[in-house]
Amino acid sequence: MGTLERSGTHVSPHQLYIHLAWTTRDRRPMINPPTRDFLDDYFRRTAAREHADVVALAILRTHVHILIRTAPRMDLPRLVQFFKGGSSYAASRLPGNILGLRWAPEYSATTVGPKQLADVIRYIEKQGEHHPGEAVEDALRTTKT
Repeated sequence: MGTLERSGTHVSPHQLYIHLAWTTRDRRPMINPPTRDFLDDYFRRTAAREHADVVALAILRTHVHILIRTAPRMDLPRLVQFFKGGSSYAASRLPGNILGLRWAPEYSATTVGPKQLADVIRYIEKQGEHHPGEAVEDALRTTKT
C-alpha cells in the first residue's frame, strides 16, 4: 500500500526531498500482502518518528521506492538503517510470515529538486507497471491531500 501525499506546489528552502530505493536480498520475492501492509505502516511511523514525511511509497515483491520530505539536517544513514534493519527484524517475526524479509545491503538515495518532484512521484506511482509481475496485490494506493 503506497500513498501519495502532497502539500502543494510551493517548496520551502528548508525542505529536502530524497528518493530512496532498495531491494530484497538477491532480489527474491519476499514481500507478500501482509508484509507489504506491515511495511507501509512501519515506514510511515518510522519516518514520522525521525521528523520526515512519506510523500510517495511503492512496495513491490522485490523492492521498495520511497520519497521522503525532511529537514536538510536529517541523519539519512540512520533513517535508512531504521527503515531496513528495523523492518527486516520485525517483519520476519510476523505471525504467518514464512518468507522472511532480508534486504540487500546497498540502497540508492537521490535528492529531488522542485522541478523533478512531480516526475519522481509519477515514477513511484507507476512502479507496478514498470515492473510487471512484481506488484503486490494493491501495492500502490494513491490519496491526495
